[in-house]
Order: sequence, then structure tokens, then C-alpha cells
Amino acid sequence: MESITTEYKRELTDKFEKEVVAFLNTLGGNIFIGLDDDGTVTGVQYSDKLSLAIIDRIKTNIQPSPLGLFNVEVKQDNGKSYILIIVAQGLEKPYFLKKYGMSTKGCYTRIGSQSSPMTQTMRTELFSRRVTHTLSKVVSPNQQLTFT
Repeated sequence: MESITTEYKRELTDKFEKEVVAFLNTLGGNIFIGLDDDGTVTGVQYSDKLSLAIIDRIKTNIQPSPLGLFNVEVKQDNGKSYILIIVAQGLEKPYFLKKYGMSTKGCYTRIGSQSSPMTQTMRTELFSRRVTHTLSKVVSPNQQLTFT
């Protein structure tokens, strides 16, 4: 069954990145490409080529960079290939679709088994937490630095 951490897709669609963004902004989760809504394996063609396209789409279309927060695996079941995308919860929330920026069309969260647009309040709250926890704000314990 689909849930807050599981999404099934029969095929790769234009809305795929929206699902990844929602998982990054919530608890993380698994996206299966080549499965029906009930979890039945329908399979995908050219799974290796498709997995490379998925990696490229995630790297290119989502900001801040989700590198290191996802993994794409090709799986087999009864001679049918499907793809599992494992998405971790991100640390630099809110994540968003690059082409829409940090707007209602760009930021999503997981509510139950759906990916829903974030409200302005949600986006602002997540961003304010991100800014205060960035690496540039961390004070080095060694202040006796020299450069040669």
C-alpha cells in the first residue's frame, strides 16, 4: 500500500520530481517505478537507461542539491524489471523544483499517501531553520588558523 513513505508509479511521468521533493521535505521514503497502485509489478523497459535518466532528473531539477540523499536501484521480479528510488529526509529544507523556486508550485510535502503543495508558512518556517543551521554559521573550535 502507498503511504507517507511509499509511492508506486506505473511509469516515469513529468510529476516525478514533485514526489522526490515531497519525500526530501518530509520523512524520506521509497518510490517504485514499474508498479501499479496496489504494488503489482508491471515492469519497465530499458531499466538501466531509465535509471540513469532518473538520476539526471533529480540532480538537475531539484534544489538545494539532493546529492547523497537518494539512491536508484534496478530490481527484478518474475522476469520484470522495476526501479526503486530510495530518498532520505533532507537536511536543507525546503527542497523545491528548480523551475518554480521556493513557491507553492515548487515546494511539496507528504500528507498521507499524497504529495501536497506547502503553504507559505511551512516554507518560511523550514527555511528559517535551515539558515540558522548552515555550515557557514558554525564556529571553528580552532581559532588559531594561519595561511601560508
